[in-house]
Amino acid sequence: MKKQQHGFTLLELMVTIAIVGILASIAFWNSSDMLENNRAENYLLELKRNINFARAKATSTDSLIVVCSGDTARIENDKKVTCLNNWSTGSLLVFYDGNSNGDHNPRRGDKILRVMEVVPDTSKLIFKADTSLIFDASGRITTNPGTFIYCPNKDNENNKALTVSQSGTAFYNGDTESTCD
Repeated sequence: MKKQQHGFTLLELMVTIAIVGILASIAFWNSSDMLENNRAENYLLELKRNINFARAKATSTDSLIVVCSGDTARIENDKKVTCLNNWSTGSLLVFYDGNSNGDHNPRRGDKILRVMEVVPDTSKLIFKADTSLIFDASGRITTNPGTFIYCPNKDNENNKALTVSQSGTAFYNGDTESTCD
């Protein structure tokens, strides 16, 4: 007669512990690096779409189109919105520039075409050129070309870049060693 076995063998116990250990390491894996990387890439790709939209709108409407950072609370209150000197504060705006005085700030009556999300507090966006991009009817920028740098953290890890040429074309560069300091 065979004796009935009660319990687990050493091999079964070791395989079970190994599987539990693998699952635990996957569950506790630190994915913040991947999330920062994706956030930076997604923000700059959205910015590229808005720059391409502004360029196309300028050529199709024969108008000046401005891209800058502005305070959206002022838009909702139907007040004058000024382009800010810091790309990390406020929302990125795309609007018709109907001003004849050349200050390139949206006023009552100017049509705001698009508004991007505010840059998160933990991140920073800089543009190493001007405080705004202004597209003329040919699709070229009348301001200086430059590079946007998006830094998703203060450690300058996972920084991404987007270059805007004088012709108004935006190029996503991806990873960069440039910093937001």
